[in-house]
Amino acid sequence: MRTIGAYTNGKWADVFPSEDEDDSTPGCEEQLRQTLTEFLRSQNLIVLTGLGTSLCIKDEGGDQPAPTMWHLWNGIEQEVSTEKLEWVCERVGQPVEDDDEGNETYKQDIELLLSKCLLSQEFRPHKNVAAFIRKAERVISELCDFVTDDLSLDVHEAFLRRIARRPTRHPRAKLFTTNYDLAFETAASRIHFIGVDGFSHTLPQEFDSSYFAYDLVRRDEDGSSPDYIPNVFHLYKVHGSIDWENVAGRIVKSQSTEKPVLIYPRHSKFELSYESPFLDLISRFQSALRQTETSLLVVGFGFNDKHLTQPILSAIRSNVGLRIIVVSPSLETDGGEAIDSMQELVEAGDSRISLVAGKFEQFVPLIPDLISETEEERHRRRMRGDA
Repeated sequence: MRTIGAYTNGKWADVFPSEDEDDSTPGCEEQLRQTLTEFLRSQNLIVLTGLGTSLCIKDEGGDQPAPTMWHLWNGIEQEVSTEKLEWVCERVGQPVEDDDEGNETYKQDIELLLSKCLLSQEFRPHKNVAAFIRKAERVISELCDFVTDDLSLDVHEAFLRRIARRPTRHPRAKLFTTNYDLAFETAASRIHFIGVDGFSHTLPQEFDSSYFAYDLVRRDEDGSSPDYIPNVFHLYKVHGSIDWENVAGRIVKSQSTEKPVLIYPRHSKFELSYESPFLDLISRFQSALRQTETSLLVVGFGFNDKHLTQPILSAIRSNVGLRIIVVSPSLETDGGEAIDSMQELVEAGDSRISLVAGKFEQFVPLIPDLISETEEERHRRRMRGDA
């Protein structure tokens, strides 16, 4: 069983050479690193991340604080009780399936359940279902608020150092994420990188997509020409964030909101993506994919969200200048329809597409660090005690 593989020449192969004495199979590590080097040197760099980038985070006890869909289901069941959850499932028609012991149980798919709850409320509204939706959404937002000051984010920091440290003559790297958590913001803060996220620099910080057109420069007191500040990237949270709050129609940042602005897991995500502020973020994603000399890195994203998957597939078909690398541990065994179509293109000789079967933490060390660390960055790292 390989730890990380790449789809090359119409088949999956190990990235690293085999260490088995009876097997001298060569790896494709050098080929992948060269592909990544060319990839990072593109004029425009886009990154799309999903849940897979948060699953590598571990707390001091070695546990994974980022919730999976299974954790969300269990958390909601503990909040509302098993009896009430089963009542909701029965009322809205949640499908039944057999568990490991052959007993019938309701399908533990929180996205499907919330979708059925909302549909049921359209035709047969019930106060208990409405209360369940509110509690479920609160549990989801609380479980996704797991980033603390003492939580290590080494992988995220290393990732940002590689993709966000670009020549200032190039456009800033654009990082789109479906995650609600604050992992990338916190990691950027710790290494003194700046994420332009569409919010104002005044209090309260208010969202306005026009801020993505702003940039940061350094002007010395002697009046010399301003220079672009390095280590700046754009951050687009396309499904919202646990620190976003709607205040009288304005989206502002709040550290302790009880009702964050999120696109919760449900089948209506496509429709919700066309509401403000999500429409602005999705539109910028679609526009970025149409640019020439563009590289798109997709990490830990399952291609289950049509409002993001369809623009990617469309760009692959229409934008000859688009290169794409997809990284996910399940690509080799269960990639889905989108990955199957990409595999067919690779087999047909499309060199723009690279598929890597591996986890986020396995992939990050393979990304080349094209720009040397500055003395200022080394000083800050020493002050943090990381040297």
